[in-house]
Amino acid sequence: MADVKRGFPCLLLPLLLTAPPAAALTPASLLTGGEYARAFEAATQGGDPLNASRAAAAMTEYRAGGPTWTARAVTAARQAVTATPDSPDSHLALGSALGLQARAAGYTLGALNTAQQARAALERALTLAPDRPDLQAVLAEWHAGAWVKAGVFSGGNAGRARDLATRAARAAPDSVFVQGHAGISLALLRDPQARAVLTRAAALNAQDALERDLQAQVRAALGLLSAAR
Repeated sequence: MADVKRGFPCLLLPLLLTAPPAAALTPASLLTGGEYARAFEAATQGGDPLNASRAAAAMTEYRAGGPTWTARAVTAARQAVTATPDSPDSHLALGSALGLQARAAGYTLGALNTAQQARAALERALTLAPDRPDLQAVLAEWHAGAWVKAGVFSGGNAGRARDLATRAARAAPDSVFVQGHAGISLALLRDPQARAVLTRAAALNAQDALERDLQAQVRAALGLLSAAR
């Protein structure tokens, strides 16, 4: 009986030797898993500037990564635009990264210039794919944030922000990303539609860590709306 027990592992050995290797973790899978720093490293090493920018921006936005991560997001996004100038996603990444950089710089001429570069990149993305609600929602948030920050001097347009956010929210009712960014845009404008859009964004089933992190921002925006009542 003891011999049988000692021999049992040998029956598994051929299976272990022939088992397929575990799937390699890709930048995209690390991103959706919330491992943003590792996603950046993997994307940089793999020559994937788009996901490198997304990961660095996520470190800034959701992990308080600071200016170093923001600069990495901008640099990688510029590389993505150079490599794929007709990709709306590359321009979206650049606009988003520059927007984070402008927001962190405060009320300075340099921040205003960076914000205008962000707007230009987001406008280019929307020109390349005018029917994409995710692009509409992010550009809406740029306009809303700029308007609230500096009014007409910023180049922000409250009416355009409201129109883009409303169109995006209607077009993609089941997208956490679209509902979240559209709702935040409307909340910045104190629009009466904001609460409903944000509530929907918070209630949707998050598919990955990026969506869960965005929903945390959505709940914070809802809390600010409640406090302002």
